[in-house]
Amino acid sequence: MDKGGHLFLGGALGIILILLTHYFFHWFTINLETIAIMGLIIYIYSLISDLDLKNSTITWTFIPIGIIAIVIGYFLHNNLFLIGGICLLVVTFLAAQFFPHRGFTHSIIFGLCVSLPWIYFSWNYSILAFVCYYSHLLGDSEGFKLV
Repeated sequence: MDKGGHLFLGGALGIILILLTHYFFHWFTINLETIAIMGLIIYIYSLISDLDLKNSTITWTFIPIGIIAIVIGYFLHNNLFLIGGICLLVVTFLAAQFFPHRGFTHSIIFGLCVSLPWIYFSWNYSILAFVCYYSHLLGDSEGFKLV
């Protein structure tokens, strides 16, 4: 499946999850801030499995984000941005250089590892991130790949 297909599938499943859980369980509040966060999660996590490709959209999205975070962290003396940006660049480089395509980044374990940090903000976001991530595995017929 190509980038457009992954974004469509991840977006569709993400929006269905948001609407159903909002309607039945009142999980997500709908305002401009949460819509922006949910859109970002849907975009990133629908594509993050392809971090193992040098020319993937997500790889080339993470590189400038990492550089901007480092610059902001340096000039504002914010260690969270500085260390986060460095980590993002290092992980992006290592995954693109050394991971085989459809290897570890296309596994349920990787999906849990990258989705769980959202619990810090809201467990709802963490579930949304994993659903969008898992949509990528489904699109690549890797839905039951544990590692």
